[in-house]
Amino acid sequence: MARPEAKAMLDLAKGQACIRCGINDGTIVACHYQGLRSASLGKGEGIKTHNLFVAHLCSKCHAIVDSYDSSNFPDLFMRKIDRSEAFFYYIAKTWMRLHSQGKIKIIK
Repeated sequence: MARPEAKAMLDLAKGQACIRCGINDGTIVACHYQGLRSASLGKGEGIKTHNLFVAHLCSKCHAIVDSYDSSNFPDLFMRKIDRSEAFFYYIAKTWMRLHSQGKIKIIK
């Protein structure tokens, strides 16, 4: 179930390249964080994390960062903690890119 708050953040994925691999193949979406800290960021049964915690990823990279079963990706063996931290990194990179594009602003 999508969350209503900050829906505009989801729309900002349109036209972007994948923050992980750089491809722009039309499959890029705002992927909600699924890591070890997801419950503290709003995730619940049938509810995604808050819309602020998204990374712009293509379908292949989305599957990689969402999957905690490394047997699906034997060439990318990562512990759960490593994958969780990598997802946070992609979220931070997404925010940095959006800020540099002027799509999000910091107001004081």
